[in-house]
Amino acid sequence: MRVKGVLSRVAGFCAVMSIASGIAGCEKTSAELTPHTDHKLDLRQKVAQKLMLDIRYFCPDVQRPMAGKEGNRQCDNPVTELPSELASMIRDTDLGGIILFADNLEHSAQIVRLNRALQQAAAQSRSGLPLLIGIDQEGGRVNRLPRDEAAAFAGNMAIGATYAREGDRFASATAEVMADQLRALGFNVNFAPTLDVNSNPDNPVINVRSYSENPQVVADLGSASVAAFQRRGVAATVKHFPGHGDTSVDSHTGLPRVERSMDRARAVDLLPFQQVIHNAQPALTMTAHIQYPALDTKTLTSLSGEQMLAPATLSRKILTGILREQMGYQGVIVTDSLNMAGISDYFTPEEAVVNTFAAGADIALMPVKIRYPEDLVQLDRLIGRVVSALQAGELSLDELDTSVARVQRLKQVYVDKQWAQLEEAEAVDGAAKVLASAEHRALADSLASAALTHIFEPRLSALPVIDAKTQRVQILAPNRAIGKAFSIALAGVSDAEVSLLAPKQAVTEVARSNADTLIVASIVPAESAVELGGMEDLPALQERTIDSEALYDIYRRSLQAANARGAKTVFISMRSPYEATRFETLADVHLASFDYKAYIGPNQSLEGPIYRALANALVSTEPASGQMPVTVSVTSRLHTDNAYTSDEG
Repeated sequence: MRVKGVLSRVAGFCAVMSIASGIAGCEKTSAELTPHTDHKLDLRQKVAQKLMLDIRYFCPDVQRPMAGKEGNRQCDNPVTELPSELASMIRDTDLGGIILFADNLEHSAQIVRLNRALQQAAAQSRSGLPLLIGIDQEGGRVNRLPRDEAAAFAGNMAIGATYAREGDRFASATAEVMADQLRALGFNVNFAPTLDVNSNPDNPVINVRSYSENPQVVADLGSASVAAFQRRGVAATVKHFPGHGDTSVDSHTGLPRVERSMDRARAVDLLPFQQVIHNAQPALTMTAHIQYPALDTKTLTSLSGEQMLAPATLSRKILTGILREQMGYQGVIVTDSLNMAGISDYFTPEEAVVNTFAAGADIALMPVKIRYPEDLVQLDRLIGRVVSALQAGELSLDELDTSVARVQRLKQVYVDKQWAQLEEAEAVDGAAKVLASAEHRALADSLASAALTHIFEPRLSALPVIDAKTQRVQILAPNRAIGKAFSIALAGVSDAEVSLLAPKQAVTEVARSNADTLIVASIVPAESAVELGGMEDLPALQERTIDSEALYDIYRRSLQAANARGAKTVFISMRSPYEATRFETLADVHLASFDYKAYIGPNQSLEGPIYRALANALVSTEPASGQMPVTVSVTSRLHTDNAYTSDEG
């Protein structure tokens, strides 16, 4: 990391924040930010500094359920206040970092108090070193902050849709706002932006989290985003190295494999990382749990005793050889969550951590799951195993010291010590002021409108879709929340009567209706674990899935019925645009919104920037201004085995 350059960016951030939000005590000198060398850490402390745990759930007064015993539920008690057991864990181990999820985050005052408690626990450790406190705040599908309080933005592919007209304006502006939000709440690391090039339409985990299928567009927008985050004092993380875009398996549930030549790897997947490292010096780079034989053919022994191709997270050739030596990366390498199936199905937590440290990773993210007091022994056992590996020469002591120094530099640059020293009321008030910004909400609306894209050329005679003559509009959405948010937004721009159709009765109701317009709003394919949080969400996702092919058949027959009686027809892909090929000839207008999330607004009604943008577009005579950042064609059609998740928006 180029510390001097980052120091100037942090100083600039402090000046802006002091003026804009009234947050005092932000001034830091270069001397205060120079990495300290007086922390004499023993081996266990050094190893702990390289670990970052989640505290998503914790049940202090409950024993861990016995495996296979019916009636026992896993711990699902969200940590919104720091339990004494977890405070002691941080204090006694000198833990290096914590990642928080949406379950931990209720409202700004509570978030500030939790993050202050975390830093206070770290301050009481033997070293007194502060915590890295991280979050997945990408925008779009992956958004952890409460939407009713913190403005939320459409994600990367929405930004990619604006690139032709707006360049990197939205990438920079939204990153600055997210950084301001996060820093005011006490976060110092954001696991964003995603630099994966979505070259595989069947990708279940990246998809619209990618800016584009064009590597140069990804590089340009990623550079702007990283620079903006770090300019405003939050460490950015580029992910998922060496590139998760050409996969059709979610690494939460399996181990994807990328089959590219070395030349294609460099031209597509690696290009954004190389350019963003050169242009913006990202503070962190996150690894991908993928096999990439063109980059490394080394094998490891799995839990079953079989030889397997090393995932990138555990590959020294990829992390040290390519990322560090060939690309010249000097920042911190952090793994993706090690409890994901792409790693945990094949390695014990201890062996995964030893292997990733041997490969060159600086921070192991979520290597063990602490949910009950008796789980704390897992952390002790993990640290002990890594210490033994160091003492036995399995891991290099010199590399350990170099790695710990990188983590220390990261903390010196991005941890705002004075934030933790503010009076609680002052910190809470400062955060509330930042999150209440009307300018942030206006930017979210502006992006949502600019991102709206016609997937195929619209039938111009169908524009505007809704005009003064339109009396009745039907909305077919997979759940009532989506339809309700849509109807509320339409009521703000049109006097037309709006009726919501449940999928099971939709075909019959469309056929016998005299409605002027049918709007089909689709949020297929399936929601992935990363959108809700992680591996612990998989059972809930599996319970909530229905057959997407059956839903597509309802969409198809409903559009046919509306066309048969001369109604206008609109198909809106609110999640992934690739599905639109199924309905290309059945709708007058096909729109991609790249977002579908709504929240309960101040009037206790469902709302969201994307619904306001869609409502305005449907009453406009002008076509939408976005341009597709990916190719949508029959050959890019999503596989029909993706399930649909009936979440509530």
